[in-house]
Amino acid sequence: MPVSNDRGNKTSNNSEFKRPTFTPIQDIIAGIKYLIFNSEANKIVIPVLLLFESIFLKLIIKNIPYTEIDYEAYMEQIAMIEIDHNLNYLEIRGGTGPLVYPAGHVMLFKLMHTLTNGMDNIKEGQIIFRYLYLVTLLLQMCCYYILNIPPWCVVLACISKRLHSIYVLRLFNDCFTTFFMVLTIFIFLLSSKQKYSDAKKLFFTILSSITYSIAVSIKMNALLYFPAVMISLYLINEGNLANTILNFLIMLIWQIIVALPFLKEYPYEYLKGSFNFGRQFMFKWSINWQFLGGKRFHDIRFHYLLLFCHIIIILVILLREYPRFFKDLLISAKHPFGNLDMAAYQKREIISYTLITFNFTGIIFSRSLHYQFLCWYHWTLPIMIFWSQLPIYVGPIWYILHEYCWNSYPPNTRSSTLLICLNIWLLFLVLLFRNNIHHSKALKRHHTQDITDQKKTQ
Repeated sequence: MPVSNDRGNKTSNNSEFKRPTFTPIQDIIAGIKYLIFNSEANKIVIPVLLLFESIFLKLIIKNIPYTEIDYEAYMEQIAMIEIDHNLNYLEIRGGTGPLVYPAGHVMLFKLMHTLTNGMDNIKEGQIIFRYLYLVTLLLQMCCYYILNIPPWCVVLACISKRLHSIYVLRLFNDCFTTFFMVLTIFIFLLSSKQKYSDAKKLFFTILSSITYSIAVSIKMNALLYFPAVMISLYLINEGNLANTILNFLIMLIWQIIVALPFLKEYPYEYLKGSFNFGRQFMFKWSINWQFLGGKRFHDIRFHYLLLFCHIIIILVILLREYPRFFKDLLISAKHPFGNLDMAAYQKREIISYTLITFNFTGIIFSRSLHYQFLCWYHWTLPIMIFWSQLPIYVGPIWYILHEYCWNSYPPNTRSSTLLICLNIWLLFLVLLFRNNIHHSKALKRHHTQDITDQKKTQ
């Protein structure tokens, strides 16, 4: 009986409730750290940012006058197509010059022409672009969540003065291209999340091929992603070259369908006008090479040098991130209808890394960057800053300096030089420290697996 009583007392003592120590200061600090550094906190941070942005954009539209730059020219060009029935791309012009965008741009801005009644209802256009901004932001936030980007980096996506004006005060077509590119990358990230059946993979690759081709058909800058898009499709297709070629053919089919009215009547003029890779840019509005001077800026040798550097850097990135690519491609060429064993590949890491860095490299070596081109890559800056491992007291400083470059008007030598230096520095840091992120993720996975194994054995 005494033994029984002792055991009963022991059980009673063990089950007695112990009030945790009251440490409000430490708890507040822990909560703040969680909201700043823990990617899981994005479940809280992202909805708050979206709500804030929605309200802020309404205030911008209400209180800041619309600034006309290109939208009127878009409307004039659409009027020539719709009213004058002119399908010759070399003759279609607006106030700022000839029509130089592919037929996807025409398709979208025909709709905008109807919704805004030309230039008569610009406010309606601003509202549409407000929703476009918010939907694009939601998609990129989903990408941040998938890639485990910490909240302090995510917040940087929402504080660009220039970006807000590009959308709701300028109504540039670049915004639509950005939407379809972010959507494409989001689909890629989803399709690389886990193992899917061949049918589901085929669905994802066809869908992403269409959304990517739509982006290209609006503006050619989406071609900066093209090598990484094809690599991503190849990986999702498990190295099946036939399916990857099918995806490329789907891209071409969309380009033909959307441009069919122009291709029927003036095919040469359409291709020359909409995909003019030799088009000259105005030095006056180029914000990235002001320190060179106009003569060097227009020098064809400089253009070839940029192209050469661009190709070399993306090859370096590819071989660092996916060293077996050319070996795999050779095997696939011998067996185009077969799949490769890619179970050990970190597909999500390869896909996200090549897509983001290839585009960023293209930005650095672009022949010209105009103010609206910021939206081509601004959405990737939180990812790049995180990958660069810049600490929280340096990353925002980099961002502020970068924003200064894009808000400095007119383009000048100082901001141009600073922009090039900042972007090259960031890319260098990403190349230098990217493997550390892979290593920490691998350690985390192994640690989680060890804990799981221990629980199973207990």
